[in-house]
Amino acid sequence: MDNGNRENGTMQEKQDNRRSGAGRAVAILIALGLVAFFGYRVYQYLNRPEPEVPVESVNVMVEQAILEDIDQQAPITGRLEPVEEVAIVPLAQGQVTRVYVSVGDKVSKGQTLFTIDSSSVAAQLNQAKVGVDAAQSAYDRMQTLYNEGAVSAQDLESVKTQYLSAKESYNQVAEVISNYTVTSPITGYITSLSVSAGSIAGGSMAGSVANIDSLVVNTTVSENMAAKIEVGDEVDVYIASVDRTFKGTVTTFSRIPSIGTLTYPLTITMEPDEALFAGMFAEVHMTSEAATNTVTVSSEAVIIKGGRSVVCVVDPATNIPTFREVSVGIDNGTRVQILEGLEEGETVAYSGQQFVTEGEAVTIVGE
Repeated sequence: MDNGNRENGTMQEKQDNRRSGAGRAVAILIALGLVAFFGYRVYQYLNRPEPEVPVESVNVMVEQAILEDIDQQAPITGRLEPVEEVAIVPLAQGQVTRVYVSVGDKVSKGQTLFTIDSSSVAAQLNQAKVGVDAAQSAYDRMQTLYNEGAVSAQDLESVKTQYLSAKESYNQVAEVISNYTVTSPITGYITSLSVSAGSIAGGSMAGSVANIDSLVVNTTVSENMAAKIEVGDEVDVYIASVDRTFKGTVTTFSRIPSIGTLTYPLTITMEPDEALFAGMFAEVHMTSEAATNTVTVSSEAVIIKGGRSVVCVVDPATNIPTFREVSVGIDNGTRVQILEGLEEGETVAYSGQQFVTEGEAVTIVGE
């Protein structure tokens, strides 16, 4: 009886083990299927094609190379000055008795500006005048006697010498007293005056007078510019304070540098204009280089690529850009001369070309 039960139990266990093994096999198959499914999905994800992103073309602005004249200006700075300005320095010293002019007045050469008390020398002049009159009377009498044969030529010559000496003394005193009347040395305008009635003048500058019939710019140039300058050259003079350009002429130029410098002095003379005043800051534009009928493009069109000067030439039919090496000449900051590498009429980009890829079409947005 017991043996039968044991056999039945063993069979039941075997059946249970078989059912359990089958369940595990199914679970493994399901797991493998899930792994395969998710692996395939991961493979699809990793190997999916990249979406195509449309490539936007670079926008550029273009122009045509043209034939024209070009020059480069070398700015030289200075200030407008009167063509002539003279200091007023009295030769006599004393108290000012009267002033006849004010700053800004126009005066003529020799016109009285002010007077200094001359009473100290007036008596000397009167004495000298008396001496001249007496010597002249003596000489006239002696001349009459000589004509009558009453005196010798030697006597006449002695009196004549005395007369000439007295006259010379008078002239010297008269010249001294003339210094007490201070006059203008030139025709022009009173630019400064430091005396007034009752003040003491003499021995120092009392004022100044300037001739502004024309204005000048006194400046210097470097040795690079010196060989290009000739007296008579016409130049442009820009006055920033009135934002205008005026014509000037080179009136003096030294081919020898100023002492202690390596620059050459020159003077630019300008015609008078109601807008111009002495003291204004001036910028003289002188041509340092020039070329005529030459190929030019905007200065912005030339860029440096790989250490070379290049321009971006655009085919107007296809908008395909090509970088081309060029040889440049004069560049005045606005236009640049192309010596080699570009022909008149070719289209070049002057804006946006830094972002261009050679061979890829561009979009022209302006000319």
